[in-house]
Amino acid sequence: MSGPVCECTFFDEGDWVESRLNPDIFGIVVSNSDFGRFVHVQLASTLEMRNFYAVTLQHMDEGDEPPLQAAEPKGADVIDFTKERALRKTTKTEGAA
Repeated sequence: MSGPVCECTFFDEGDWVESRLNPDIFGIVVSNSDFGRFVHVQLASTLEMRNFYAVTLQHMDEGDEPPLQAAEPKGADVIDFTKERALRKTTKTEGAA
């Protein structure tokens, strides 16, 4: 980290922020309380909600923001509903359910 990205201490809902102390901790602002003194952030890595003092956060660079796409869970069974599939021993689907 070369220096602060911004000097602002107010964050709107939906802003991507990171910790000034540890840039590996980042997430999206969900809400503010106590007139912006505390910022409620949903962490990107665990989807856990955490509260931060506003002065300990900074906006992320536009290029550093993670893409807004759902990560596929590890070990998940992906089902293609466009293909025929046996629901029971005697029945089969003919495509999309």
